[in-house]
Amino acid sequence: MNKRDSGGLFSFSLAVMFIAGVVFFCLSVIVLGVLPGMRLDKSIVQNSPVSNVPYTGEEWRGRQIYAAQGCAYCHTQQVRFTPEDRRRFGPSTEAWETRYDSPQLWGTRRIGPDLARESGVRSDDWQYAHLYNPRAVVSGSVMPAYPWMFDGSAARPGNDARALVAYLRTLGRARDEQEKAQTAEAGQRYANPSRPIPAVSGSVQAGLPLPPGNAHNGQRVWSHYCSACHGGEADGQTLAAASLRPAPANLTAFNYDPQAFAAILHNGVAGSAMPAWRDLSPQQVADVYAWLRDRKQQKATVSASPLLAASIAQGATLYAENCTTCHGINGDGKGPSAALYAPAPFNFLHLQPDMAEIDRVVRNGIPGSAMPPFPQFSAEQRADLARYIRSLHTSEQPSTVQR
Repeated sequence: MNKRDSGGLFSFSLAVMFIAGVVFFCLSVIVLGVLPGMRLDKSIVQNSPVSNVPYTGEEWRGRQIYAAQGCAYCHTQQVRFTPEDRRRFGPSTEAWETRYDSPQLWGTRRIGPDLARESGVRSDDWQYAHLYNPRAVVSGSVMPAYPWMFDGSAARPGNDARALVAYLRTLGRARDEQEKAQTAEAGQRYANPSRPIPAVSGSVQAGLPLPPGNAHNGQRVWSHYCSACHGGEADGQTLAAASLRPAPANLTAFNYDPQAFAAILHNGVAGSAMPAWRDLSPQQVADVYAWLRDRKQQKATVSASPLLAASIAQGATLYAENCTTCHGINGDGKGPSAALYAPAPFNFLHLQPDMAEIDRVVRNGIPGSAMPPFPQFSAEQRADLARYIRSLHTSEQPSTVQR
């Protein structure tokens, strides 16, 4: 074989390898990219529920603002398939949930919480207060404020703020609607938009006893997680209270059963700005409960007088005539109309307001909730009603009812 033949064979070999490389590359793209993508697109169309609708104009504009402000640098939009993620944020993200997202804004860092299930978890007024001044509702937040989206206060959002919050309301909305439909088909009542989920190891589960709490440690947990909305003294007197409806509760005005308190932290309060706090361990919840109990005991002005039977009887009559539709005949918060309202009516069997708090609520109602004022009640009638309501508490004893 001469040099010319050898050179031609070498050139032919190079051409064959080049063609084979191009063919292999194209096959790889088709097999590893195009075909899985086609199957994924088909799966998304097949599995996407009817509740998964395209963005409205305002929602799409809010998505553009979200991207332009770099929110995805600190917030993810993907619940991973891990027990920790499911405990904190709810069901894992499925492909159909991002059907109308291009490009996706999944994010890679969680300096702030994941937002894939944000729909229904926090109220609009909380979102506006958070955008206007993040530290007013989240103590120690490193998120920047966006006051230029508002007209002087969190209660007066501009178009950009409204659009951004409209977009946040879409995150997890279709999945939420799907869960509601599934529970309805199973003949079950959908609990609330905060998505209560079964507790896993290391979280709080309603009905299980809390461990012994340490009030000193509870104050630290309270300061970090709760003080921004409820105040350092748990009295609800905060900057955020002016922007939230219903306003954060004055927790020194209530006695809570431990399990009821744990359930509120685990599930949040639907229809209010109170989110679920599933990051807290059972010990942290017990510590906060111990600290609040100490605060309540320091404030308490309980009389040792016997129950005023006549007053309680009068209060029972007022309660039966005005309160049972929402709060139920026995005060368990399961009256005929209770399912229509969020926040839900109080369960007085496990939550005991003090006399002053009941008097205030009966006089003024609770703005942002279904609780109206009753201006027709006299001071004596309000006192009778308050004594009866306090007597409903399951741990109530005659020596602890206030005069």
